[in-house]
Amino acid sequence: MSYYVGNGVYEYLSRCEKRDSFYWTSGNLWLLVYGNTYNEPKVLTVASEEKLETAATTAEKRAVKEAVKIAGDTGIPVNFVRFAPEGPIERVRYCERGMKSVSVISSEELKKRFAQYGLTMNRLSAQKSINDKKSSPYHEWQRENMGSSVVVSDIDLLRLENHEPREIIELKRSFIPLDKWKPYKADYNNFSLLSALAKERGLGFYIVYNYRKKTPLFDDVSRLKIFEFDHTREPECRLLGYRKIEEFAEHGITEW
Repeated sequence: MSYYVGNGVYEYLSRCEKRDSFYWTSGNLWLLVYGNTYNEPKVLTVASEEKLETAATTAEKRAVKEAVKIAGDTGIPVNFVRFAPEGPIERVRYCERGMKSVSVISSEELKKRFAQYGLTMNRLSAQKSINDKKSSPYHEWQRENMGSSVVVSDIDLLRLENHEPREIIELKRSFIPLDKWKPYKADYNNFSLLSALAKERGLGFYIVYNYRKKTPLFDDVSRLKIFEFDHTREPECRLLGYRKIEEFAEHGITEW
């Protein structure tokens, strides 16, 4: 089953000359950060939907490699979880940090591994679902087994410089006109988690919004609205301005 429904920013970047300056996951692969009730990052997880018995894919290896780069020397652990397409989850392929020692563990053992990172595991509903796409078996497992104090966010987009992460970028889109939209307060816990991760690694964290036109349905990415989010500052979120997508792809945000 595929959960990727397309995104205008990804589609533009995949065709532009600066393609190698960006990294994102797509299809049935997710790069996630989990945090505690204080929005402190506790683990970076690469979650993948694939048959358990198949060898590690090129995309999985790349995702783990990028996760390890994001963690850097922060001490934040990295793990890899592969689950079968058919739910509910009873077993997963699992490893930590790299892909050298992959084992098959039970759902209960997976709960214990996450608990060891300092995350609360129980039967309460999670604070916020991953996104508005159709849930995967793993996302369902997460909602059923992680406590309400656990905060989880996708990492939508990385900007790379000399193959190292430079910016973490949250992508947002809706039918609200560009000049009217601003980040929702309900998302601030997730933004704070990503900001904390970026701060620990010395990266910038930004929110990039594009307008999604209803008729005909398409992402208008010709002009982007860009915010900087810093959880250590008041106010946390400030508007940087607007950029053409060509400028965004070419020059980045950090030096703005």
